[in-house]
Amino acid sequence: MKYIIIVCFFISTNAMATTWGRSEVDDPINASAKCSVSQPRSSGSYIYQWPSKYDQVFWPLTTINGIWYCEKSGFIALIGDFKGLTDLEKDKIQKYLMQNNSRLETIESRLVRLEAIYSLRKSTPEFSNRLKRILAYLYEQNGNIKLANHYRELALKEIELALHGKLKENKRLEYLYLAANYHRQFGHQKESDSFLLKVEDAIKESSDDELKGYKDYLTELIKDTKYIVKGGVLKPSLPKDDT
Repeated sequence: MKYIIIVCFFISTNAMATTWGRSEVDDPINASAKCSVSQPRSSGSYIYQWPSKYDQVFWPLTTINGIWYCEKSGFIALIGDFKGLTDLEKDKIQKYLMQNNSRLETIESRLVRLEAIYSLRKSTPEFSNRLKRILAYLYEQNGNIKLANHYRELALKEIELALHGKLKENKRLEYLYLAANYHRQFGHQKESDSFLLKVEDAIKESSDDELKGYKDYLTELIKDTKYIVKGGVLKPSLPKDDT
């Protein structure tokens, strides 16, 4: 399954706005229909400093514009992920949409269908985990903190399981960092501190020069983790924010 993978290298703190345009794409379910969707026009490395960094998910996947929705068929997916459906997947999705054909008027209704549609598509464990973190962030942005943290809890279970297996170095660093954040969010300070030490050690022991930018990025990010409080939004209130 194709999807956008964002790799962080050198991070700029220059605050700028992102911009969007409109375009039409083929509806994967209704061959005779087109879908009007949003397309990114401009952005910058500043997106890696936005609050979604604590979930390690990034614009444009962290906005409702980053979810493409076809009004005629009801199909929905993450931006750019309309291709590659197998015949079996299309058949399952068509049957689902026949029984769930209401127009999606709210953000939460789109998130519910997004998860349902992806449950009918083949995906990798890494994609499944990223989707849960995207859902967590978007539910949080929509004010549903309880549901947001439910998805973080699900993501954490997958992350801890994955860390017992073989992972690429960048993914292991990401998962160690996320485990530290999520345990802190759930009030598990001892476990969070343990994962902070693990990610710090992993960064020091890494000899992959291609990951230098990401390692520098995480080295700065982990300084915020100790300020995450149990429950509520994941973004911590930092001392500099109170001045």
